[in-house]
Amino acid sequence: MKDFSYITNSSPAFIESLYNDFVNDPTSVDAEYRKFFEGFDFAVAKEGANGKAVSVPASADKTVSSNHLTKELGVYQMIIRYRKKGHLLAKTNPIRERKNRGANLDLENFGLSDADMDTEFEAGKIAGLGKVPLGKIVDHLKRLYTGHVGLEYLYIT
Repeated sequence: MKDFSYITNSSPAFIESLYNDFVNDPTSVDAEYRKFFEGFDFAVAKEGANGKAVSVPASADKTVSSNHLTKELGVYQMIIRYRKKGHLLAKTNPIRERKNRGANLDLENFGLSDADMDTEFEAGKIAGLGKVPLGKIVDHLKRLYTGHVGLEYLYIT
């Protein structure tokens, strides 16, 4: 299994600046980042079931705004953080609330806000939802990782 922590631990602004460098000159970025951005561009340009490529109409807009790309990466980081830290918010004690263990799962920590709740994000596919609004992604993550049973599995190699 590959370690992509160099992406998930980076700030969205840094990733955005690397992506802009990649767009201007692909050879100017590290080979691993180049693979990541090539894969991202491929996923944005082509979608298909079971990995089958679908032809994209010439009229389709293939450009992604840097603001949306930053938010997509923020949603991706939020999904990973819920997988790592969601169990810290699990409601396992019916008597009282848990102590704040610093899970930092608020939208603002990922460059998102309540205004983005109706925006659809491709990163929902990582959580098994497909392209869905942020609100559905957050509800899904809370149900899975912060319910009455907390689940943490990313420490298993």
